[in-house]
Amino acid sequence: STIETIILSPLKVNLSAPQVGPSSAMGKSLAEALERGFRSQSSALPQASPAIRVGTTESKYDSRFDISDKDLCDNFQLPPQSKQSGNHREVKFPEIILLMGCSSSSVGIEVDRNSDIVVVRTVLTVERKNELQRHLEEDTSRLLLSTLFVPLSNNGHRLESISIKLIDENPASHATEGVNDGDDNGITAKVHFDIIGKALSSSVQAKIGPLLEDLSFIYGGKIEVYGNASGMTEGSVVKTENAVSLAVHSTAYLPLSEDIVELGKDDETTSGKHVSSKGLADWIHTHSHQPTKNTGDVEWILFVPSQDNAPLTVRNKSNGGKGKSIILSSPQPDGGRMKNVYPNGMSIVDIPNFTGKVDLDLSQILSSYTVDISHSLVYLIGYIRAMHGLPPSTGADLSSVKYHGDGREKLSFWELESIARKLYASSLETALFETDALMALLHQHAGTLALPTEVAHELNNATHLLRQSISLIEKGFPVVYATSLLHGSLQHLESVKNDHRFFELPYFAPDHYLAVFSPLVLPLLLPMIVGLVREVKRFRELRNKVDSC
Repeated sequence: STIETIILSPLKVNLSAPQVGPSSAMGKSLAEALERGFRSQSSALPQASPAIRVGTTESKYDSRFDISDKDLCDNFQLPPQSKQSGNHREVKFPEIILLMGCSSSSVGIEVDRNSDIVVVRTVLTVERKNELQRHLEEDTSRLLLSTLFVPLSNNGHRLESISIKLIDENPASHATEGVNDGDDNGITAKVHFDIIGKALSSSVQAKIGPLLEDLSFIYGGKIEVYGNASGMTEGSVVKTENAVSLAVHSTAYLPLSEDIVELGKDDETTSGKHVSSKGLADWIHTHSHQPTKNTGDVEWILFVPSQDNAPLTVRNKSNGGKGKSIILSSPQPDGGRMKNVYPNGMSIVDIPNFTGKVDLDLSQILSSYTVDISHSLVYLIGYIRAMHGLPPSTGADLSSVKYHGDGREKLSFWELESIARKLYASSLETALFETDALMALLHQHAGTLALPTEVAHELNNATHLLRQSISLIEKGFPVVYATSLLHGSLQHLESVKNDHRFFELPYFAPDHYLAVFSPLVLPLLLPMIVGLVREVKRFRELRNKVDSC
């Protein structure tokens, strides 16, 4: 019951209405109307939306608002929100900025993918108070709940590691003449392979890196907490390190089997070749090592076909579908495809043919390869999102909802919040169980356990982060911060359990001591005891003789 109470603590959201001010009666009435709407609308979306309480606050963008400007609503633009370097995140309450008196063309909701700030624009003004309150309670609250809180399709897996392998079918087929590489000798197979390796590294860093940073924040990793040492408050900063490992490598000269490649028509004008999804899956399984991995490990293949087979398309003969990627192992726990099969999926990277183009240099070719590989990595990003129960992208821009920020295939703040809410209950139960087990062990063997200072410090950090995680939930902060601290606590608990210095002190029972030392001591003591007994008898005999005399 305690866990359920913590989980269901309402999320606090601050409403900023610069045209009326946070301390005015009008500002408070607008917040109350929005909260009533959240309360009534959440019953229609019980699975995704939490209980929400709305407060009033001054926005940090108040200096950008000119209240005397009649076109304030239309002219205001939310500054780009960039993530802090090193994956630092400031603990704060989400903010809704309400702008009134807008033109009909700018009315709607703006969501920034990189932050928790939402801008709501409406044509209504304070002069139409009752209508404005009804609009917030009935329309705005419903749209905000359905937009911000993503219903996850399943509980999902925790992502442990990603391995990306690029296979260049035949680098020699991409060798060219006349491209300027400094010697005017064109691109050899080796130069081409080096360029595509660099393109792979830069593409993965740009497309997959930010995604892993977001997930690492939820999973905790090695976490350090800054700010108020006695307790986490608004403005404190949480820093995390990477909790998801990433491996990237490339190989070459693995030709497709001739019996699975067929001539076909990609469309009415472009000729090309295609492979069946089953034939490609059988081929890649035949040539791939099948290790035993966890469900959280993802292995993805990027296949670069030779110029003889390019452009290459995957086709499903059963339904006639075609594309550039296939899934070999379902990303969802209850998926119908084979589980624990590696690689999990495969994407085809069709790179251009630069033969005969003399006006290109290596930097242009590198840029072109990077773009092509980046497009293929979108399929992997969609797979990772599906692992966590998310749709393939952040969501389509509706007429009343606009998204700003990074690409739609990346995780938004509110998607992270949805994932964190799914994970928190089970993670909290695990953390409490592990903490209770360690404390019971310490209590039962307090006199015999060795507990070095470093190990005790780890245990203290674990309990501190656990308390702070629960405290954040009780204060109404987003669950994403609490889940991060909770997984940080689990990391410290795991460190204590695996520390070789945390062991019971050596103990020898008395019979063990007797078995060890009796062969050494008895040969020395026995003659002394026998001699002492003889002397005592002799002394008594002599004393008896003296007494008798």
